[in-house]
Amino acid sequence: MKLALGTAQFGLNYGISNDQGQVNVDEIKQMLTLAKASCITTLDTALAYGNSEKNIGTSGFSNHFSVITKISASSHLSIEEQVQLSLSNLQREELDAVLFHNIDPLLNNAGKNHFKQLEALKDTGIIKRIGVSIYTPEQLSLLSDMYNLDIVQAPLNWLDQRFIQPEVTNLLIKKNIKLHARSIFLQGLLLQPEIQKRAYFSQFGHLFSKYNAIIEELECDYLTFAMAIVAQKAPHIESAVIGCCSKNQLTQLIQRYADAKNLKLPSDDVLNSLATSELALINPSLWVS
Repeated sequence: MKLALGTAQFGLNYGISNDQGQVNVDEIKQMLTLAKASCITTLDTALAYGNSEKNIGTSGFSNHFSVITKISASSHLSIEEQVQLSLSNLQREELDAVLFHNIDPLLNNAGKNHFKQLEALKDTGIIKRIGVSIYTPEQLSLLSDMYNLDIVQAPLNWLDQRFIQPEVTNLLIKKNIKLHARSIFLQGLLLQPEIQKRAYFSQFGHLFSKYNAIIEELECDYLTFAMAIVAQKAPHIESAVIGCCSKNQLTQLIQRYADAKNLKLPSDDVLNSLATSELALINPSLWVS
């Protein structure tokens, strides 16, 4: 399993704990220099991430990495136009993977045509792999029956452990689909010791109390524990996408990931008790400010 650098912050003010805003161009260059030196080989981006693709392209580092981008099946642009736009933005001639960012349009006949268009581009060689960004195992099951997926991106963190359940792992292996995990920190929620004091999240206080108690017992920091799920509990995933806002943050992430590999975790029963099916918590689009 390798780390992949998420680049939403390269073009957007993204994340509940992001108090630094969008990353400036000079900082992007420093972060990509560090990522390259630290054997991070993949960048994760999207057309929907503001100027992220363009900032990667103008950094001079685009071709030092494999790049995964995401497009829309409901855009006014055609599939080929979106892919060509990404290639132009990124200043490169091929992409490691292109994922559909939203799956709903793929569930009808028009969606099947969109997927065929992406498959045709894969046949030309400008895309190596194609897939989807999903939220639930049910979506994985449905879409993997409809399409030949090379790769899926899905959420994985201590509160949302659905994609490390045996039935999901077995399906991924059976269909030879690579999994990239995102939302490791749940948009930064899992890095904030007193998050349950915020009005909306107070309803989940029992879970956060349990989470905080485990970290206190382990005598580690929140970042190390948050990363331990991908460092130790998800051997089947290909990459874990991590996002940050500065070179200093990336330095810390790389170090904490190394620490997480050696963290002595409590029993599986204790760790499993953190998992919840409360979509109002694990799906950030449902949060109320």
